[in-house]
Amino acid sequence: MKPEAKTAQAPWTAPFYTIVGANTEDLAYRACSLCERVLPNLGGPCPLCSRRTPSPPVKLLYRLLLSIATFDRVLVVISFDRAARILLGCPAHEFFQFCSAHPGAARKAGQLLEGEMCRMMLKASKKGNAEHLRVVSVEPLRTGFQPIIHSLREIYSNGGNS
Repeated sequence: MKPEAKTAQAPWTAPFYTIVGANTEDLAYRACSLCERVLPNLGGPCPLCSRRTPSPPVKLLYRLLLSIATFDRVLVVISFDRAARILLGCPAHEFFQFCSAHPGAARKAGQLLEGEMCRMMLKASKKGNAEHLRVVSVEPLRTGFQPIIHSLREIYSNGGNS
C-alpha cells in the first residue's frame, strides 16, 4: 500500500476570509479602453494605441486594497476590476459618479465591506514582483448579500450623509 501523496498548500489558501478593512481612497486607475494598459493620472492617451487610433478612449478600472483575515493571520490583498466589481456591484466610472454626487460614500463603502465573509481565490502576480497577492475570484458568503452600490443607494436615497 502506497502512502498518500501530500499536496503542498499555499499559505494563503483558506476556506473563507473575513474582510477587516478596505482602502477606498485610491480605488481606481485610468486604463486604455483598447489595450487596458495603465495610464498616468495626469491625462493623455495611450502612447501605443494613439498611433493607430486618434484619441483612444480611456476607462476607469478598480484597484481595491483589502485587509482580510483567516483564523490565524491577516493579509493585505489587491482586488482588480473583475473581482472588485462583484463586491461593489457596478463599473468603476459609475461608482465614482455616485461618490462625487455623495461625499463620504467611498468611506461608507469601506465600512460596509468590513465584516463580510467571502470565499476567495488568491494568487501571486504573474511577474512575481508585486507587493500583494491578487484576488482572482470572490464569492460573498452571507445570504442576501447585496453589492455595496445597492446599499449605498438605499442609504443616500433616505438622506443618509454619514
